[in-house]
Amino acid sequence: MPPRIKFIHCADLHLDSPFQGLTTKEPSLADRFKHATNEAFIKIIDLCLEEKVDFLTIGGDTFDGADRSLCVQILLRDQFERLHKANIPVIIVAGNHDPLSDWLTEIKFSKNVHLLAGDKVEMVPIKKDGNVITTIYGISYKVSDVKENLSLRFQAKEKNGFSIGMLHANVGSRKEHASYSPCTINDLRTGNMDIWLLGHIHTPEVISENPFILYPGNIQGRHINEDGPRGCYLIKVDSNYKISYAFRPVQNILWKQDVINVKNIMTSLELADLLSDKCEEELSNLTNDEKGIVIRWKLTGSSPLYHELTTTDKIEEAKEMLVERFFNQAPFIFPESIRLSIKPDKKVEDYVNQENFIGDFLNLAGKVKNDNQMKDELLEMLNQPLSNRTLRKYLEEINEKELLTILESSVDLGMDLLSGDNK
Repeated sequence: MPPRIKFIHCADLHLDSPFQGLTTKEPSLADRFKHATNEAFIKIIDLCLEEKVDFLTIGGDTFDGADRSLCVQILLRDQFERLHKANIPVIIVAGNHDPLSDWLTEIKFSKNVHLLAGDKVEMVPIKKDGNVITTIYGISYKVSDVKENLSLRFQAKEKNGFSIGMLHANVGSRKEHASYSPCTINDLRTGNMDIWLLGHIHTPEVISENPFILYPGNIQGRHINEDGPRGCYLIKVDSNYKISYAFRPVQNILWKQDVINVKNIMTSLELADLLSDKCEEELSNLTNDEKGIVIRWKLTGSSPLYHELTTTDKIEEAKEMLVERFFNQAPFIFPESIRLSIKPDKKVEDYVNQENFIGDFLNLAGKVKNDNQMKDELLEMLNQPLSNRTLRKYLEEINEKELLTILESSVDLGMDLLSGDNK
């Protein structure tokens, strides 16, 4: 039986995103990202047409900022026109990156595009074959800095059948994102919506199934912390109002992080070969027509290469070799970084009882771990630069967990350098 309602929800397109960090650090890679977000959006329009959806919803931050190019405005107009020709409505809420105050453009969109108002929750009935199949409730940001809990303004009307709420919001006060229109799941429940389509959080997630509340995430990762698939949700509602959904990735370039244990790697040449094999493996696993992968590796394990990798440029040389071999091909792979979390292949217990400098060093380090006063003194010294107002803009305070990580790394390095048996 065909679904009663079928639609796609996306959010946080961030069209015209400048990828500023890449422009300064990796200009050649930044050029590959230049059109990545735009092309991911085109894939969503293609998917709408392929699936013959009833409508498309966009949950805010369509644009990355007020300074939007003519090129991206034309792109949006042309893609919406494709949906218009297929009688597919587009319902949009404005978010903190693209509030209504910034939506004054020279380009007019086709009649199928409905940008929701910002002064009150607006109701938009969606019709199919002359009948209303659902009612969408939503409200846009009038300005970028919205601290009001807008979810409390929503209230579905029973006579309107299946009800959909649209909002750009931070549900659960997630610290990794700014607290715009902060609310809780219980706040959303009071609106009596059958499903909530959200925006603002960049990681795809269904955060509740009673009612259905979901973030589609952004459509193209923009940095290494936005790794993994990015895309939209294809949502179906049957005649009994049962909801089913599927995440559909559309990213043009995939960001990825991986951990490699190198305890059995004996030479830097073996390491280079291992990383080359990993590149080949990653490229062979691409399934969504991506143009490439940007990857960060973390090397772990007790390694005989500890001294060589921590005191020479071998890691940077390996990265340069991989870039030369795999970046100028299609699809490409680019190692964003190769990070070391390895340990020397030596045991603390073999040295801690020695009556010499290395034994004293290891005993003192062990004492610090369990002495709150010593930890407090170290934290005070390490955080002392933060007393400078200018430095506070660029440095974050070190906490106890980070101190213990620094201490552990210091023990590894000290044991390696002081043992006197480096190869």
